[in-house]
Amino acid sequence: MTKKPEAIVFFDLDGTLFDSNIEVLPSSYTAIEKLKQNNIIPMIATGRTPMEAAKLMKDTGINSIIAMNGQVVIYEKEVIFTNNIDKNVITRLYEFSREKMNIPLSFYNYNKMRVSEINQATEQFYRSLKLQIPPVDDQIYLKEPLQMLLLLCEQGESAYREVFPELTFIRNTHYCVDVFNHGGSKGNGINELIKTKGFDNVPTYAFGDGMNDLEMFLTVDHPIAMANAVDDLKDKAEYITDNNDNDGIVKALQKFGLI
Repeated sequence: MTKKPEAIVFFDLDGTLFDSNIEVLPSSYTAIEKLKQNNIIPMIATGRTPMEAAKLMKDTGINSIIAMNGQVVIYEKEVIFTNNIDKNVITRLYEFSREKMNIPLSFYNYNKMRVSEINQATEQFYRSLKLQIPPVDDQIYLKEPLQMLLLLCEQGESAYREVFPELTFIRNTHYCVDVFNHGGSKGNGINELIKTKGFDNVPTYAFGDGMNDLEMFLTVDHPIAMANAVDDLKDKAEYITDNNDNDGIVKALQKFGLI
């Protein structure tokens, strides 16, 4: 049986644990270490894949992640939940994107990333995240289970919602829209973690800044918005801390007595 922690703290990455330079502040590294010393589990909760977060997890010593907006949950290096998209749905979406919208896709599972093509939209998105463009393989969904797709575009996602009611479309950056099974979210990933590990009575905290953090905020006991968060998310927060460039993480952890 898994030993129960004193609490769990979920950290979004972009705009939250990451500063404006996509780096982790020194104060946040220190705070994460103090959390672990206090038997409090730090977890990443991100739209990114585990592969994208691998270096950060190694550098911080964080071994648990809710990835791809809740489509994969890894606790202490063990995969405990995946939410796979039906390949027939992916086939329809890819054909719609290619034939009607001219929007490239990224295909993600918890250990692999591929793109449908490399063009200006693809280059712009991955450059904004300081990531290399994944290899091209527009047939991967026929060979492996996938948990998330990306629409690589600055606009146009509204056309998809009526055609694909079984999927959720959330704009995560200026250059991409996250796509996953309807009902999947960071909040759903948290619920799967709590159910699987028997953590019903463990206090939960979450830090976030964007609308893909909304369901997470509605799920945890203590939602904490960064000062740079969108207003609709701030409206759901118990507390609004300083921004992601000015020690907002450590200030809130101190306020709640976690470190």
